[in-house]
Amino acid sequence: MTTSQSPLRVLKAQANNMARIMKAIERGEKVTEDVGGKLAASLAVGVAKVAIAMDDKVIILDIAWSTVKTSSEVALAEYVLGLMRGSRETKH
Repeated sequence: MTTSQSPLRVLKAQANNMARIMKAIERGEKVTEDVGGKLAASLAVGVAKVAIAMDDKVIILDIAWSTVKTSSEVALAEYVLGLMRGSRETKH
């Protein structure tokens, strides 16, 4: 399990995996990580609700599938990474 203070490479890997799973489901692919098919079923509702459990916080992400469809995998990963890093994210 990670925290917002975990190494950037570890957080990036987790964010990339989350983005990969969401884009695969959006394309209609079967994903083994979607046990029970809840994410795939949320396509009909139009909004995915994803919980990201970390040692120091739990992030609840409500994201429209239309946003997933129009966003690249890289953009989704960056968004998730920003949520995971919290106040460590540098702003320029």
